[in-house]
Amino acid sequence: MEYFKQSLRELQIGVILFGILNILIGMWFPKEMLPYVLGGILGTVTALVMTDSMARSINKAVANEAKSVGILKFGAILRFTIAAVVLVVAFMSPWVNGIATFIGIFVLKLATYTAPLIHKINLKVNPNALETDGSEDMEEVQDESTVDAGEC
Repeated sequence: MEYFKQSLRELQIGVILFGILNILIGMWFPKEMLPYVLGGILGTVTALVMTDSMARSINKAVANEAKSVGILKFGAILRFTIAAVVLVVAFMSPWVNGIATFIGIFVLKLATYTAPLIHKINLKVNPNALETDGSEDMEEVQDESTVDAGEC
C-alpha cells in the first residue's frame, strides 16, 4: 500500500511539473496571458482531481473484488465526465483559455509516461524511498502464514 501512495505522489508531482511547464511555455504565445494562465491552472487542477479519483477507484476495487469491474468502469466514466464538463466550460468562458485547459488535462498522460523517470529521480533525491513494488513483502507474509498453518 505504501508503494501505491508513493506512486500516486510521483504521478501528481509529474502532473504539477508538466502543468507549470505548460503555463510557462504557453504564456508567450497567446494574445492575452491571464486567460492562458487560468486555463493552465484549471487544467492542471482537473488532472490532479482525476489522479485522486483514479486512486480512490483502485482502492475501492481492490477492497471489493466482486464489484471491481463496475467500480473501475464507473470511475472511468466519472473522470471522463469531469474532463468533458471542464473543457466545455473552459471553451465557452471568455476568462479561461480552452486550449491551455486541454493541455493542462492532457499533462496527466505525459506524467503517466514519465512516472518511471520521476521515480528514479525520487530514489536519487530520497534514498530512503521505497525501491520495490511491495511484492517481496507479500511473499514474506505468505511464507510466514504457510509456516504457521503447517505448525497447527
